[in-house]
Amino acid sequence: MSSEFQIEKGLEIPPIDRTGTGRPEKYPWASMGVGDSFFVDGVTRLTVRSAAYAAGKRHGMKFACRTVEGGTRIWRIK
Repeated sequence: MSSEFQIEKGLEIPPIDRTGTGRPEKYPWASMGVGDSFFVDGVTRLTVRSAAYAAGKRHGMKFACRTVEGGTRIWRIK
């Protein structure tokens, strides 16, 4: 039985290169300071609050979302 693959032993697994992976963030979470806010036109609070929560976990921040006339405003609170 012949094989077209050569089995090798003792090779270390290189670390994962995470540069340039994933998609860019839709909202400006990382560049916000405490007290900063942004407005999302025509979107309900329910639509962006899960994104705000997840971004807060990723960046070590907290956000508050409120429905305002015409859309939703998100504030960084911590």
